[in-house]
Amino acid sequence: MKINWLWDTKLKEARVREILGNERDPRFLIYADKLLARVRTPEEAFSWISQQAFDRNWALIRSRMVKDAWARTAIKRWDRIHEQAVPAERFDVAMQIKEGRKLLGLSQVQFAQKMGVIQQYVSSLETGRENITLDTLRKIAGVLQKKVVITLR
Repeated sequence: MKINWLWDTKLKEARVREILGNERDPRFLIYADKLLARVRTPEEAFSWISQQAFDRNWALIRSRMVKDAWARTAIKRWDRIHEQAVPAERFDVAMQIKEGRKLLGLSQVQFAQKMGVIQQYVSSLETGRENITLDTLRKIAGVLQKKVVITLR
């Protein structure tokens, strides 16, 4: 069954996912442009393209979207999302937190209870949207039964 935003392509969903998973594919920008012009939510878009690939390629995707009057209406929305981009280091820490929580078999609610915070805060930690203090990082590490090691390079 075709995915709604792919209504005008003959490629199967799996093939489009391969293309969007490889920024070097010559068709990457074509399908990223279609995707971002046609889907409404970041959750849906980032289920097809990684947020990091979006952030790295937004200027090129945007330049394609500007040429299409229909796609132009979505540019402001994606500009705002791009402006809120998460720094790579923060994203790496967020993924470590999420993986650690899952390895312990904890839901976000359970993890939040152990930390003494609300579930929405855990969600913002795991997406990298929260700028974590060292004290918070120590608290997280304690719940995850890990040590905090900081390396300056």
